[in-house]
Amino acid sequence: MVIGDRSGSGVPDRHDSGAGSLADYTYNLFPRFAGVILRAAGSMPFQSELAELRELPDRPAEAFVERRPPADDRVDAPMPVRLWVGSELSGVIGFVPRGLEAPVDACLGRLSDRGKAPRIPCSIVSTRHGLRVDLRMGRAY
Repeated sequence: MVIGDRSGSGVPDRHDSGAGSLADYTYNLFPRFAGVILRAAGSMPFQSELAELRELPDRPAEAFVERRPPADDRVDAPMPVRLWVGSELSGVIGFVPRGLEAPVDACLGRLSDRGKAPRIPCSIVSTRHGLRVDLRMGRAY
């Protein structure tokens, strides 16, 4: 199945492919400005969970993305995105868009090097095509 595939046909839904650009990052994959946002892909199957999370009194404001081990990197495995709800993690609510894994991995590496938790600021946003999660990459440091 293709990430973002709503119909089961293997064709990705162009509205669920995520958003972001490598042009928003410097040569060393650091965000060029504080407003850099990366929209998670493949959120259509998780709309009910996103709606529940959005209705919580204490909305999730941080995302967790697990770094890929080298074996998964070789096969280009997707990087799932989860949200922190208090001290617990939600289920998978989307994936890092294809081609933008390197900036996310670099961000997680920098946070780890500084001794910080691997948490990326985020928000659940409503679009014409459903709920999506925006990772605020420029604010992760």
